[in-house]
Amino acid sequence: MHWSQEITSYRFYRDLSQAKPSDFTTNPMDSKRRAESWKKNRRALAYSTVGTPDYIAPEVFLQTGYGPSCDWWSLGVIMYEMLIGYPPFCSENPQETYRKVMSWRETLTFPPEVPISEEAKETVMRFCAESETRLGSSRGVDELRAAVPFFRGVDWDHMRERPAAIPVDVKSIDDTSNFDDFPDVKLEIPSAPAPQDGEVIYKDW
Repeated sequence: MHWSQEITSYRFYRDLSQAKPSDFTTNPMDSKRRAESWKKNRRALAYSTVGTPDYIAPEVFLQTGYGPSCDWWSLGVIMYEMLIGYPPFCSENPQETYRKVMSWRETLTFPPEVPISEEAKETVMRFCAESETRLGSSRGVDELRAAVPFFRGVDWDHMRERPAAIPVDVKSIDDTSNFDDFPDVKLEIPSAPAPQDGEVIYKDW
């Protein structure tokens, strides 16, 4: 996820003329006041582009600033991959993946050979939507609890206490026997339509 990777616990200076004596103190009260000041003045938007292109929200690529809602887009991509078997915007190269993400209204489709419920499709589409209306962007998990049929029956309060769905016997740190073997299969991946002129800024990977 991208928003959570923003560094907020350290302060860097181009030169020491920007520093204050209190920045170097070991007094716990000074540290507390400094932490409160950093939290108060934290940027509302982030601008860095970090992560695997398949899971990055379109507003991150635009480099005009993005907020925590980009994490909900990534969750939608991960959900799609778990249901279908591969990410929705996967391509032969990062440039093509970028173009597919930026054209998500046309490229976010569900293959007919992998049948999933309409509730699952709707949930993915609500995660992978405009940032202003994206599922989870307004009330977080509370929004998922209240208004998403796909998550009906999920015991949110005790989720972390549940055992694994299947017994897993791990023999060593490099034991891969619990993973299936997949033969090398060439995927026929359709190309994405080129974005309209002026719609996006080209990202050179």
